[in-house]
Amino acid sequence: MSLTFPSLVLPTCVGWDFAKRSKFSTTLQTPQSMRHPASATLQASVIYELELTYEFLKNKGLTYTDDVAYLQAFYEACRGGFGWFTFDPSQYSLDTMAVVQDTTKLRNGYFGVGDGVTTSFPLWRSTSALGGGTVTPVELIQNVTLLTGIYSNGGLVSPAVYTLTSLGAPPQGGAWVTFNTAPASGVVLSWAGNYSYLCRFAEDLLDLNEFMYQLWELKSLKLETINL
Repeated sequence: MSLTFPSLVLPTCVGWDFAKRSKFSTTLQTPQSMRHPASATLQASVIYELELTYEFLKNKGLTYTDDVAYLQAFYEACRGGFGWFTFDPSQYSLDTMAVVQDTTKLRNGYFGVGDGVTTSFPLWRSTSALGGGTVTPVELIQNVTLLTGIYSNGGLVSPAVYTLTSLGAPPQGGAWVTFNTAPASGVVLSWAGNYSYLCRFAEDLLDLNEFMYQLWELKSLKLETINL
């Protein structure tokens, strides 16, 4: 099964500032001794909340796009926070959406280790920020827009030996790589390419304000990423 979603194309007048917030869901249980609480994370991948600001949006002109009508129509077609769509912040110089293969540090692109049995792997963005030589997957990739390579122990893998499915690959959604033959045990898998976010509107209210004739403002447009 393959899932498709519309893409949110923003009016060009999106302004600063651009906010990006990382969200997790953690359960903490403090013992009666008041020592360090037991903790459990309820999600494997980070969720982002993105907040955009529009100081002006044009409306009802003959020589330009009706930005107000487009945003309102897209929002209402999604029924506020109900509908899902893809969004690429890099198109507006807001955020870099690239995973870069690095054969020495596996920067960004590490997504798994072969065990000789498993053939399907979800793609991740990873980090070595924790130090100690460990590479930690932090963000599940939902929608690949450009795949420049799959790597096995740092070596480029032929596209003939794997299949990429984005937004809907079994056994769950997101972007998955399925190899024709299971990678050998201990083989480090990584990838490089570009991607976009799968999002929904974070609020069920679109607060548009006409501050001057045919000029509108939208102080806050919040998007929230989704993990399938």
